[in-house]
Amino acid sequence: MVSIMNYKRINITIPEEDLKKIEEFCGAEKISKSFMIREAASKYISEVREQKEKEKKKKQIEWALEAMEKLRKKNIKFKDGKTAEELIRELRDSR
Repeated sequence: MVSIMNYKRINITIPEEDLKKIEEFCGAEKISKSFMIREAASKYISEVREQKEKEKKKKQIEWALEAMEKLRKKNIKFKDGKTAEELIRELRDSR
């Protein structure tokens, strides 16, 4: 449990309708508004970070696919006599 000394008081402005929903929800769940808002903020931050990480991975995969396609088109032979396409296939199949 975190000590109250680690908490800071802030002021927020929200529409009256949202405040009513928050108060109703907190009353039904028997939790404080502060707790609910902390939990909601924490979850939001986590979800945004997760989404950004997914986007980053997606861009990396797209880059790799483009690079593989460029190698395929060049049809370069490597020292062992294999083409880029054969090497890519081996890498993909080894996963």
